[in-house]
Amino acid sequence: MDNRMCDGVTISAFIDTVSLARRTLTVFNDDEPEPLVRMLKRMVDSPAVDVRAGEVSAETPRNAVVVEDADGTELAVSSISEISACVLLVNSDLYVTGTRSLDEVDTPGALLHLDEVPFTVTGKRKMLLIELSRYIESLGWQSDNNTLHAGFQYLSRIDDERGTRRVYDRLADSDTDLHLYGLPDRVSELPGNSTIHTEPRDELRESWFVVNTDCTAEMKGVLLAERTGRSQWRGYWSFDADHVDEISAYLQNRYST
Repeated sequence: MDNRMCDGVTISAFIDTVSLARRTLTVFNDDEPEPLVRMLKRMVDSPAVDVRAGEVSAETPRNAVVVEDADGTELAVSSISEISACVLLVNSDLYVTGTRSLDEVDTPGALLHLDEVPFTVTGKRKMLLIELSRYIESLGWQSDNNTLHAGFQYLSRIDDERGTRRVYDRLADSDTDLHLYGLPDRVSELPGNSTIHTEPRDELRESWFVVNTDCTAEMKGVLLAERTGRSQWRGYWSFDADHVDEISAYLQNRYST
């Protein structure tokens, strides 16, 4: 068993020890590349991500964002319009009202391939975390015989936004083995077919996580974040099956009912 799962060690240990993956995010835009670069730099705040403008030519994609790994291997290409509609220019009502269902989640590949990159987000930039949370929840919705763990800091936050409540009501009504974590503050009726974990631990109050596991490898995913200040978070997301299973095992051992 990994030593991070020993008593006295919190979820933050996973964030501290995640392997540093480096990415280059290049904006190919022949209109106004610099404003987009600035927006993406603010959104993706990580020393491991180099966000820059690329020179548009006949050989490069137009109005697109290209993600490459440290070796220069192309990982994903997404249109600027996709990323803008997803996290840059998105109306928060999309998440608050739940007008986009789990079946409609279509996160751009350029964002998904920033996996295992440590980041920090503040304020409205947490749209990036919300989008990746919805993506992993959608993996849970599409999976068979899966387990999904979700940490809300406080259980009342399930009801804070109608979109969140609708997502978890649907997951609770599915075949998903649903586990919800948070401090029991103002608790209303929670999604019916779910297991509730309310241990009064500091790490539950400070952690935001969504983990989908016990399914095929390509459907596994985790977002893990820790609050470091007012509206400020640090963390990462990963689709590595072994790593997802490790975090799931940690939660099951530490918060077993």
